[in-house]
Amino acid sequence: MADTRLTKIPILRAIKFCLFGTFRPMLLIKAELADEEVRKKFPQPQPPEEPRAFKVARALWVSLIWVIASIALGYALGMAFNAVLQEPRALLAKVLQVIGAMLLLWGTLFVRGWDIQSWSGVTLSEKVNRWLFRFLYCLGTAIIVTSLAL
Repeated sequence: MADTRLTKIPILRAIKFCLFGTFRPMLLIKAELADEEVRKKFPQPQPPEEPRAFKVARALWVSLIWVIASIALGYALGMAFNAVLQEPRALLAKVLQVIGAMLLLWGTLFVRGWDIQSWSGVTLSEKVNRWLFRFLYCLGTAIIVTSLAL
């Protein structure tokens, strides 16, 4: 069975790795090699795996938190636009809806699956893939909600 333990990556490093994956793939390759070296030094044997049912339940609730946060951010931005612009134009709402839809579609079409999947599913490229996908989805949702709050 593959070792599926993740290296801990703080949010700012995660953002840096996403930027590498987007604009400087060679730097992501170097970072991934360094991450693999760290993973090789994990103590053996690996601890017992958490039951999958707990992972599914946690993913469900964490994703709900991300959805609520994206909606709250979008609504707050919409209210801020209302306060600043006094009379938001219908054109702004339409442009925001198009941009939000574009980001959602972009995230859907870009995300990689089997072609980058490893046995363990914990490589840095796989993590960056998930982070970029989630970022595009959360940003697209926030922008669409912003347009609805105008």
